[in-house]
Amino acid sequence: MNAMPELNDLRRQWQTQPQPAADVAALRQHVASDTRTHTRTLVIVAIGTLLVIAATVVKALRSDEAGAWFGVLFTSTYAVLVWLVAMWLSRGTWRPRDESIAAHLDVSIRRCRSVIIAAPVGIALYVAGLIGSLIWRQRLLGVEWHSASSASPTCATSAWNSPWHATSARSRCSPTAWIFSKTPR
Repeated sequence: MNAMPELNDLRRQWQTQPQPAADVAALRQHVASDTRTHTRTLVIVAIGTLLVIAATVVKALRSDEAGAWFGVLFTSTYAVLVWLVAMWLSRGTWRPRDESIAAHLDVSIRRCRSVIIAAPVGIALYVAGLIGSLIWRQRLLGVEWHSASSASPTCATSAWNSPWHATSARSRCSPTAWIFSKTPR
């Protein structure tokens, strides 16, 4: 017994409809638009990466900290690692190999798969970078992990965002606040 006879009628109507024709021009236009967007995004991200590395170098040049150049090395190495992984994940997604509909479908499918794989890989790289920077701060400033994990994010954020209040924030918050502060303890 079927509680919804209308559903069976709708299913039969849907199954008896003719298959829609493939719109080759729309697919080609979509792939070309995605390629332009991909190229623009790549240029913007490359400029952002170079600005971050340049800012790190400028900070190291102006700093008298012993670990400032290690920060430049860590940032540059991490940026190269992220770029290599991104280029590896986007292989085969730049442009169709020819002008056939199969090539356009293939590049579209590869782009979707690349995005699906890139999400967890991006999270893993973010966590690895965060752990690396925390280890670098721990070695540079000599902070114990137990005391570093006990502060509230508000204290750490307030110490990071207001370096002129970092001393008072350090006295009110636990040691994580001064891990993230701009001025070393």
